[in-house]
Amino acid sequence: MLLKSPGFTLVAVLTLALGIGANTAIFSVINSVLLRPLPFLEPHRLVYLRVTEASPGSYPLTGPDYLDWQSRNHTFEATSLYSWTGTANTSSQGLAASATLVHTQANFFSTLGVQPRIGRSFATGEDIQGRNHVAILSYGFWQRHFGGRAAVGEAIALDGESYTIVGVMPEFFNFPAATDIWTPLDMTPKALGPRGSHSYRAVARLKPGIGLSQARADLTTICKQLAKQFPDADGDALPVVTPLKEVLTASSQPELLILLGAVALVLIVACANVANLLLARAAERHREMAIRQAMGASRGRLIRQLLTEGLLLSSMGALVGLTGAMWLVGYVRTSDSIPIPRQNPVQLDLTVLLFTVGLTLLVAILFGLAPALQATDTKLNEDLKSGVAFVVSPSGGRFLRDALVIGEIAISLALLVGAGLLLRSFAGMRNADIGVHTENVMTMGLNLPETKYANLPSRRSFYDELLARVSHVPGVKVAAISTTLPLEGGRNGYVTVPGDTNPAHASQLVEWAYISPDYFAVMGIPFLEGRNLNAQDAQHAAQAGAQAFELIQSGKSPDALPAGLGFPAVINHSMAQTFWPNQDPIGKVFKNFLPMTVIGVVTDVKEWGIREKAIPQAYMPLAAALVWGGMGTHLVVRTAVDPEETVLAPIRRELGDLDPTLALWRPRTIRQVISDNMQDTNAQTLLLSVFAGLGLLLATVGIYGVMAYLVTQRTQEIGLRMALGAQHGDVLRLVLNHGAKLTISGVALGTAAALGLVQLLRALLFGVGARDPLTFAAVALLLALVALAACYIPARRAAQVDPMVALRYE
Repeated sequence: MLLKSPGFTLVAVLTLALGIGANTAIFSVINSVLLRPLPFLEPHRLVYLRVTEASPGSYPLTGPDYLDWQSRNHTFEATSLYSWTGTANTSSQGLAASATLVHTQANFFSTLGVQPRIGRSFATGEDIQGRNHVAILSYGFWQRHFGGRAAVGEAIALDGESYTIVGVMPEFFNFPAATDIWTPLDMTPKALGPRGSHSYRAVARLKPGIGLSQARADLTTICKQLAKQFPDADGDALPVVTPLKEVLTASSQPELLILLGAVALVLIVACANVANLLLARAAERHREMAIRQAMGASRGRLIRQLLTEGLLLSSMGALVGLTGAMWLVGYVRTSDSIPIPRQNPVQLDLTVLLFTVGLTLLVAILFGLAPALQATDTKLNEDLKSGVAFVVSPSGGRFLRDALVIGEIAISLALLVGAGLLLRSFAGMRNADIGVHTENVMTMGLNLPETKYANLPSRRSFYDELLARVSHVPGVKVAAISTTLPLEGGRNGYVTVPGDTNPAHASQLVEWAYISPDYFAVMGIPFLEGRNLNAQDAQHAAQAGAQAFELIQSGKSPDALPAGLGFPAVINHSMAQTFWPNQDPIGKVFKNFLPMTVIGVVTDVKEWGIREKAIPQAYMPLAAALVWGGMGTHLVVRTAVDPEETVLAPIRRELGDLDPTLALWRPRTIRQVISDNMQDTNAQTLLLSVFAGLGLLLATVGIYGVMAYLVTQRTQEIGLRMALGAQHGDVLRLVLNHGAKLTISGVALGTAAALGLVQLLRALLFGVGARDPLTFAAVALLLALVALAACYIPARRAAQVDPMVALRYE
């Protein structure tokens, strides 16, 4: 029966393939990220440890607090500490390169319950200085730099020091995300730093039978004991114990569920389309069904026959859709532009295939049942007397077809509104003022190893020489060094202001940036008042920082520093307004470890993301940070021309001449930094726009199909009207009026639905409200024009009906 109507079969199969394929692809991602357990041993027992402070939110751990938690707890089978992801200089075939590096406690991999693919994990005791020069490689790094050959036992240089490779992790292991190399952390108390310095992350494995509430209660007791022992550092500390999977998937879950909802709506539109095709076919098959009943078939047998045809259509659609889903899944698996956790590979596994089978059955019922009931609702005498060419379509069928079209329009409008809001947010974020001039500004990461540059003079000398060399590169207008980048900040802390009694200021984070003086010129950050940092300020900062470093290393407090040993700082407008509202901030003093005097105020720069508001920020001389050791910094340059094409290669050469063991990592323009910050929005906007486009396409086809069928059914009526004097315009209006009624009803229903559904997108929007009238109006107008265009072709065909041919139709 399907082969006898190849056009109908092809359209139905392709329509269902779009809906089923899109749902299968998105479900494969959700299955990988949200449904499948982490690929570790008994992952339900793994938790992530953090600590709260006076301000809302949670923070990394301090080394001493972690050691106390580790030794005093009664609820964890094991705990393991690891550092933030950093960057190390390595070499490949004699050329300097960069690698992302994480330092871990020796039991890190055993706590997670995962073993290396090749070699071994860290041995007990290898997390002590002198024994920790061993490394484990990620699968990707191993493939890129060793070509898949056995690398265990070979040496690898990291920041100029030799490490022995002892293992290679499996391909699936990706924790922390994007790590290239793991090395042991020095777990001695001195190396872990002072109390109050939140520098580490930790995972733990619960003992069998222990729940989250018991672990929280256990750590809370320990925190209260520590608060009594160390009231200054731990007075407000409370534990945060969260399932590890929840931490890894928290940011992705809302977006993935929104996308799943979007593709589900696309599938509903596809089902409505096919149901409309089947309803039209059912009207044409009334006489066939009557003959089958006259020959003894029961209505139930006929319904099974039609549902079997529907299941066959759905199955063919699923097979075609799976082909498309395989391509989409392959793209997601290899693309770095889709920001999802990748602990589990995205693939079409058995769970996804079972989902597709279930979806196929559900779809067959969704679009097949109503047409089957309609087709088998026969009146034997009337239908058997009817001519082959013409059967009157039941009014119930017409009503159902119209309702399905209205639903398609409504769903498409809701999808288009969501996509429109994200597109406007995308445009707003691209053009947002983040506080810096983005044209011809480039950034390059640089990691200065502490082992090679062991003291402050050598570090300052290196940066001074590097800036001098880079400044003379043709095309470079000005160059600077900074420890942070706009939109990618993260160095922050609390300050105290003499005489300040506002309790809110005690929990007000202040962003830190250590810079060379030309940073403001490179970034185009204007001064509102006061002056810039200079070489004398850097010298004062170096002296104060060095003395503070010596005191802390000897176990003393920076409060023991001589009075007036602080150094100048430049602050942003938000900090001036927060701590000294309606006052002149120049000359004011604030204190973190050391007292700092405000010498200038600049405009705000967004440091935590485009969507986030600027927070108080202090800019301090780079030398104040260099006393603490080697660190990751950013070389930033402003050029006269496109920096990527003209200055990147010469800067690499200058760095190679200065120190061939160092590598620039992740060179980007500021526009690329903005694009990276928008990665989530980019993917969401693209996918939702694609799904909205599919919905619009299917709705357009549905409207056209219904109107074309309407014209076919009313051919005789149209001929009679024209024979009685109706003009072409009258017939055109007759058909278009029906289409307009469906369109208006669908737009009205869709607008009401969209007003509720778009609230789910509120957190993803920027610079536009969830109920933005311009977006709603533009989408409604677009959909109305497309729908009426789909109606026009059948209406024009109806207006060209020959009355004599139409009257002889029966």
